[in-house]
Amino acid sequence: MGSLRECGDGCACGPSCGNRRTQCGVAVRLLVVRHLRKGWGLHAAEALGRGQFVCEYAGEFLTTEEARRRQRLYDELASGGKLSPALIVIREHLPSGKACLRVNIDATKVGNVARFINHSCDGGNLRPVLVRNSGSLLPRLCFFAARDIVEGEELTFSYGDARVRPQGLPCFCGSLGCCGVLPSEET
Repeated sequence: MGSLRECGDGCACGPSCGNRRTQCGVAVRLLVVRHLRKGWGLHAAEALGRGQFVCEYAGEFLTTEEARRRQRLYDELASGGKLSPALIVIREHLPSGKACLRVNIDATKVGNVARFINHSCDGGNLRPVLVRNSGSLLPRLCFFAARDIVEGEELTFSYGDARVRPQGLPCFCGSLGCCGVLPSEET
């Protein structure tokens, strides 16, 4: 996962600063589409250039304890087809290499269009980037086009290479290297 530092409240520059690419919200046209097997998916409603900012993954920031509690609940509900969870765990390795910061973002009930981005075992066409703003303690998860994306194309990224659980949810990404099961881990 890449990282990026932007200006923020701790900088003397103003809102028109060019180093605030991700802070003005979604500036590209996106479309939420229902897929027969995958459920909802996010598509580009216009052509996107490589490196273009697409959207931020917005949701509730959770403690690890609360994330684990919700994950257990979501696993139970998802297995019965009653819920489509959108809880993501990010581990940012600190410069020392001896520790990492864990950030839990749950967009299941409070979120934005990014919650509809599906997984792809081949890595997908979006690059997740942790963005740090000057003056903010928590990083933000933002998505950038990993390559040129054509209008109508589904937007995807890899949910990670965490341990695959045999009882996990089936993957319908359709990529040549599809594992058959969505990546998952015990949070």
